[in-house]
Amino acid sequence: MTKKPTQTIEYNKITKQITLNSYSDGFLESSIDITDKVMILALEKLYDEYDLDLGDELCITKREELKATKFELKK
Repeated sequence: MTKKPTQTIEYNKITKQITLNSYSDGFLESSIDITDKVMILALEKLYDEYDLDLGDELCITKREELKATKFELKK
């Protein structure tokens, strides 16, 4: 029986990249840099959430360090 690969989204603090990774039997099979796509989607969502238009300013302040940097996707 073939086990499905595990997919994760990971943030690497050294490279500053967000990657979509596939693992099979604990070994990395592939890694795709999705940093730009994730950042654009996050900004679009923020603008939608606060009903902002292009040209409006959005100020982001840091309160606490991000605790989780890895999320597992389940299908």
